[in-house]
Amino acid sequence: MIRTRIVKSGFKTALRHKLRAIFMVVSVMIGIAALTLIISIGKGTQKKVMSRMERFFGSNTVVLMSGSAKMEGMHPEMEPTTTLKLSQVEEVAARVGTVVSWDAVQTALDRPATYDGRNATVDVYGHMPSAVGVWNLAITEGRFFTDAENRGLSRVAVIAPNVRKELFGSEDPVGKEIEIDGIPFQVIGTVGPRGLDPHGMNQDDQVLIPLQTLLKRVANEDYVMAAKFIVPDKSSIAPTAAQVTRIMTELHHIGPGEDPDFMVATPTFVNEMLRRANAMFNVYLPVIALISLLVGSIVVINLMLLSVNERVAEIGLRKAVGARSKDILYQFLVEAFSMTITGGAVGIVVGLMLLSRITQMMHIPFIVSWSVLLACLVISSLVGILAGIIPARRAAALQPVEALR
Repeated sequence: MIRTRIVKSGFKTALRHKLRAIFMVVSVMIGIAALTLIISIGKGTQKKVMSRMERFFGSNTVVLMSGSAKMEGMHPEMEPTTTLKLSQVEEVAARVGTVVSWDAVQTALDRPATYDGRNATVDVYGHMPSAVGVWNLAITEGRFFTDAENRGLSRVAVIAPNVRKELFGSEDPVGKEIEIDGIPFQVIGTVGPRGLDPHGMNQDDQVLIPLQTLLKRVANEDYVMAAKFIVPDKSSIAPTAAQVTRIMTELHHIGPGEDPDFMVATPTFVNEMLRRANAMFNVYLPVIALISLLVGSIVVINLMLLSVNERVAEIGLRKAVGARSKDILYQFLVEAFSMTITGGAVGIVVGLMLLSRITQMMHIPFIVSWSVLLACLVISSLVGILAGIIPARRAAALQPVEALR
């Protein structure tokens, strides 16, 4: 019964000083909201990146990249990619018996495209006719180019959604002629939306043309950026990657101890790279949020100490009429705990509201785990107890005679 009265008194006292209560709630709320946002956005971003990598690599692929085409988010044109010849890719595909199908890729980025007075900046990607199956392209209108069109350096193009929207609007693009760098191309098809690639580039801004056309008519070069090989199953990935590495080492005359000028990537390699990156991400970002929460707890301590200083006479009177030190301690703990747990609950709600908005803007999955919400409530409770213990012990240690003097 006495404990119940103390709890009620603690709540009433906390609510009586509204401005102080608001500051305590807000200080904890900011930390909890930041913690909710950071962890949830981190999980959503991680899932999006993993999904993007899975679409890019698939479960039974081996990707061969030139020396500068690293999978680290860099722009492919930041360094010249001249170390991988198309003839070498063809030789690898012919010598590795586990390759079911393959495609080589080269790019010509940020090229001007025009149609009927409309302009767009596009990324031109040269592919082989096998690209539809290798990259799981969804042809939404028209068709993809053929092997004969690739060998004949035909000026045909398949455009992505953003290019279609900018150049054609609602008009049917199939059969129309566009100019890329002043070179006319006939649009023979459109491809569905694919989003960002592992380099962070928007694949919906692409124009796909035959690889030989890009090499001979647009870029005037004989090297490619990368090649993707499809193997029968997961068990074939490791031996295929080993064969590709051995053949490329032989073709490039790379001696023992020398750094290769190419990279062979497999789903296992990429998953390990992402795991290491996510490990750092999952450690440092929550630490930043916890620092924010620590600042909030310092605010609570200072406000509670201020409350003790303001209520010295009240504490002395309570102890003079029979209140025990542990009752005073309990009351101040209740005040601090009630404000921080309220701040924690409000912080979770605010964090979820902001998270919903941010995930929509960033186009990442809305992911919230119950363990995160529970952890936020537990942390806010601990903040209340730890932040309240110092002022509460100080209040409980006051002597009635000294307090009433």
